[in-house]
Amino acid sequence: MPKRRRREDLAERLNGKLGVSAYHRTLNYQVFQAVKSYFLKLYNGDEVNPPASELPFVVDDVFSFNPPGILTFPSIVGMDIFDNYSSFESSFIAIVTYKGKRYIFSLCMIEELRGKAHVIFVVGEDPEELYSVELTDLIVRLAIRNSGYYGKFLRLYYQNDQVKMKILPTPTIFLDDIYLKDKTDLEDFIEAVKRKNQGLRYLFVGEPGTGKTDTVKAIVAECLKAVSNELTVIQVDAGCDLSLNTIFEYAEIFSPVLLCIDDIDLIVGSRNRAYRPDELSSALQALDGFVEKENHYLIATTNDRMLVDYALRRPGRFDLIIEFKEIDPDFYPAIVLRESKDERLSELFRDGKIKKRLADLKVTGAFIVTLIKHLQRPRFEQVKYEPQTILMLIDKLYNSFKFEVKPDDRIGFVN
Repeated sequence: MPKRRRREDLAERLNGKLGVSAYHRTLNYQVFQAVKSYFLKLYNGDEVNPPASELPFVVDDVFSFNPPGILTFPSIVGMDIFDNYSSFESSFIAIVTYKGKRYIFSLCMIEELRGKAHVIFVVGEDPEELYSVELTDLIVRLAIRNSGYYGKFLRLYYQNDQVKMKILPTPTIFLDDIYLKDKTDLEDFIEAVKRKNQGLRYLFVGEPGTGKTDTVKAIVAECLKAVSNELTVIQVDAGCDLSLNTIFEYAEIFSPVLLCIDDIDLIVGSRNRAYRPDELSSALQALDGFVEKENHYLIATTNDRMLVDYALRRPGRFDLIIEFKEIDPDFYPAIVLRESKDERLSELFRDGKIKKRLADLKVTGAFIVTLIKHLQRPRFEQVKYEPQTILMLIDKLYNSFKFEVKPDDRIGFVN
């Protein structure tokens, strides 16, 4: 059939069927644009990964659709920073053949109560619509793999009625910069990511300032260094304004993936202290689906394990819980040297009185960092090498912070 006649025939069927799609899915805006670009790359014969010759489907045609039935070739306005095609049609149409069946993909923006939504509709020529979901899953995954977001360090968040992704710089802190005497469990995690043969889930527990965040950053840096461009890292926190269900849905689009959830208790809560009680059951189901994947990895943090529901933190859902406590006194000089680049000052923290005072107070690495910032002020320039000055400043800082915690609280780092 001539291409023009094929377009006219398609237009007639779209006018009658576009609104009654057999399957539809709402997409993140960046994913929505990535899918459009992927269709255009396949149609134009551009290089993709895996090559088009190895794909189980063929893109027969692409159109821009404008009611009451005008079909034109999509208007490409350029390339973005990731070499993806930029096009802004009100509705983008792709015809795909898969397992001997033809499917019509329509990507369009619609108005909803919460605002604009970007949706992919799928209509199969076969009334049974056997492979609509399967084919859509495959195309979305491959579109992501061929987008600039794959293999990056991303922050996921909700803004202006859309789930958005922001590319973050790779952390510059590594495992050697983490002050732990035993790092074997962290090394096991990194090795699992390298081999891609064992999915692992760790929960980090400890007071603020105990090194949880730096340890997560170090693991991320080590993993990205080891499997460059083959691992996507997604970071979320309570401020992302997303449910755990949604977070896992997006994480599963990227594979292999390392998901880092900061303050997971603030996102889910527990039965006794539930921030989002209606989501606990669905969150448990989502986590179960996530842990079944061998190339899916998870690190979550919380200030207090009792804030995380037991069903969420039990064995099977997490492989290991690492408790972060006070910093080992042997690491005091190393932290001081890292922060001050002053070997003379660093040596003072081997002094028995200074080490004992800090150890008795069970201070965190964050406390040491704050102490060094104060010692570097101009007014301490002439006296910062005197042990009595350091002891005085330790007491002053500790007393200024101690009323912010309960009497039985411990200020800590991990072992």
